[in-house]
Amino acid sequence: MNELLDAVLIAPFRLPGNAVAGFYLGTFLLALASLLLGRVTYDLVWLFNRRHYAREEAEMARMHNLSVAAIEAGDKAAYKAANKEANEAFGKSFFAGAALFSVSVWPVPFALAWLSGRFEGLDVPFLPGHGLRYNAVFLGCYILLRLAAWPLWQKLPGFGRVERVRRDTAARRAKLRAWTDLAKPAAPRE
Repeated sequence: MNELLDAVLIAPFRLPGNAVAGFYLGTFLLALASLLLGRVTYDLVWLFNRRHYAREEAEMARMHNLSVAAIEAGDKAAYKAANKEANEAFGKSFFAGAALFSVSVWPVPFALAWLSGRFEGLDVPFLPGHGLRYNAVFLGCYILLRLAAWPLWQKLPGFGRVERVRRDTAARRAKLRAWTDLAKPAAPRE
């Protein structure tokens, strides 16, 4: 299995006749494959757990809005209780988001480990008189691809559908009241 995977991964590196061009092409394609595999995993995990994420975010918004309402009503004890719960809900939501992000980058360390086994200690020409290591080239390609792909996900088949579901879910999410709303004078009653 390892030999088969190695043969598949090394093939793009051998396509051009030039070793340097092959390294850049192979590394670019490996970064692209890592990005796509990570995004597919991210979307699947999000789809599977979206109700959980929605509940976490709804609870965070509810408790935050209750804390704002308590301050507005001048109830310090209610504010402290609601704010404590809002902070806890924010922490849960934040770390759920962090875990979800980590799902999108899981292929990166595996790609870097494979590159290390193949290209450790080699400098690839970059600018005249300067070379780069495999990890700098891979991470540069990966980051540029990730930034370039950000606006494209919604246009790609399959990914676009998940993006629309994600946007629809976000649109239905309860809105957080801004603390600046407290500084606004109340509208006159007629």
